[in-house]
Amino acid sequence: MFNGMLKQRCIAIQTGINHPDDIICNVNDENSCPGGYFCGKGSENPNYGVTNFDNIAYSILAVFQCLTLEGWSEIQRDMQRSFTTIIYLMFIPMVLIGAFFLLNLTLAVINSKFTEMNNKQQQ
Repeated sequence: MFNGMLKQRCIAIQTGINHPDDIICNVNDENSCPGGYFCGKGSENPNYGVTNFDNIAYSILAVFQCLTLEGWSEIQRDMQRSFTTIIYLMFIPMVLIGAFFLLNLTLAVINSKFTEMNNKQQQ
């Protein structure tokens, strides 16, 4: 569904060179690029090609990055620019619910190991 979305960039009409600010745009929105530029598909994804949804491995990596709350807002912002503004309906629940469960799971494992070590020391 999101395959290749983050490769869309503003490209100069006359020269075919990407915008100096490397603006991510939406092909369906004519106003997403400044004057003299059009929205076309480039060859590079953001974050040196790591952040994308082009295949299942990179998709899982991007979702894991969102769940750990490390840079999720940049991924959401880029997806809003390239896909639609209502993508927050996917990201906000994923971050709130997913990060909550991930944090609780981590704390439960730490608590379990701590209790296990504490019981060994008391014996």
